[in-house]
Amino acid sequence: MSTPPPLAIKNSGLATASLVLGIVSLVLTVICIGPLLAVPAVICGHIALSQIKRAGGMLGGRGLATAGLVTGYISLALIPVLAGIAVPNFVKARDTAQKNACVNNLRLIDAAKQQWALEYSKSADDVPTAQDLDRFIPGGYAHLHCPRDGEYVIGKVNDAPTCSIPGHELVFNHSYAPNTQPFNARVRQLTPSNSVLNTQRLRQDMNTVQCQVKLRDIAAAKRAWQFQNHKQAGEVPTEDDLAPFLPGGKLPVCPNGGTYEIGPAGKNPTCSIPGHKLLESP
Repeated sequence: MSTPPPLAIKNSGLATASLVLGIVSLVLTVICIGPLLAVPAVICGHIALSQIKRAGGMLGGRGLATAGLVTGYISLALIPVLAGIAVPNFVKARDTAQKNACVNNLRLIDAAKQQWALEYSKSADDVPTAQDLDRFIPGGYAHLHCPRDGEYVIGKVNDAPTCSIPGHELVFNHSYAPNTQPFNARVRQLTPSNSVLNTQRLRQDMNTVQCQVKLRDIAAAKRAWQFQNHKQAGEVPTEDDLAPFLPGGKLPVCPNGGTYEIGPAGKNPTCSIPGHKLLESP
């Protein structure tokens, strides 16, 4: 009488699935979605081991299930590690974007004070009000808000405006008054034609500064978008992508009617108006 052939032991499908999910979860951990697959890897691994135990040797795959459990648990264990790395970086990027937006507002106030002093023959110690600066700021002074709810102090003509939030400050200060005579005395010495030319030149310079401020807003929004969404250098965000990171929730407008080009991550945004550009690195 011939001996019957040994029964073939099949591997548990759940054990195989557990191992595959565990490996994929480890690979995808670098883009922060690995833990989503680690949970089913662990569940499948436990169910597979239970089935194999009950099968009494008729079902294989214990090693596969064990490997799936190990890789799944490792992926889950990496969650706090990734959070410890990502959260501080996100907070830093958010704080930097808020600081840049606030400093841009201070630059607008600073430029408005300069033009107000020139057009109204003010001295270096004069202090304009918010209403005085309204006509020199696109949208008016009231629309300027610190993203962290800081309070702005306009200050004297020769002093930089300030914000109550530590670190939100201009790193430069225009000197509006010459060293030898009051500012208003110098203005009175100008001929009408020179006064007009200087006013026009100052308005052009102010528009350039305002455009650079808006370009910095776009650049800061691109950096925040790139970090939060794990984008690589060279990827190009849309206006909708940047809206959550921009003041007012929309792409700003050049004061001279120029067209903004967002450009890829890692590159500065640009304006179609000659001279309206960022010189520093993104």
